[in-house]
Amino acid sequence: MQMLVDWHDFAHQASVPWPCTDNDWQAGVRQLESWLESHVGHRLQQWAWSDSGRSEYIGVAFRWDQHRLLFVLTWQYNSSVHQ
Repeated sequence: MQMLVDWHDFAHQASVPWPCTDNDWQAGVRQLESWLESHVGHRLQQWAWSDSGRSEYIGVAFRWDQHRLLFVLTWQYNSSVHQ
């Protein structure tokens, strides 16, 4: 399933487990998008939705590698805390 895939040329790809939102994928997207806007910048300028390759993961691509690393560390930590 390919949803939330933007056309972009960002080289730094990441995928993380969907956030825990009681099986509400729209709430998960809003949660991620809010965090990305606050910590990375505007969509399609600093980051874009990308294909994760797995339905249980969400993919994001970044203009800068340091933003990718911050995102992965933050969401991997959040995922392990909520399990």
